[in-house]
Amino acid sequence: MREATKEQFKDMYLRLGGGEYRGYGMAQWNAQFANDKPGMKYLVEEPATPRHTEMMIVTDNEAKEHRLFFMTEQGLDDHFDFPGKDS
Repeated sequence: MREATKEQFKDMYLRLGGGEYRGYGMAQWNAQFANDKPGMKYLVEEPATPRHTEMMIVTDNEAKEHRLFFMTEQGLDDHFDFPGKDS
């Protein structure tokens, strides 16, 4: 993951996030990031492959970081597949 400017983070968010339909348009950007606290860092990781289409954003207020990265659909499903959930 590399550090980016807020504008670079915003560009990736809007360009690769899927837009309003997926909840990553300007309205959501403004609600979530427009009034960030001073000192926040923006970390990004480009999609590793064309299959990495699911954008994820993690905000760590203690570390003062927003992290933007991409997962595959299967990886996202596996991430939320808790042991014993189908039992």
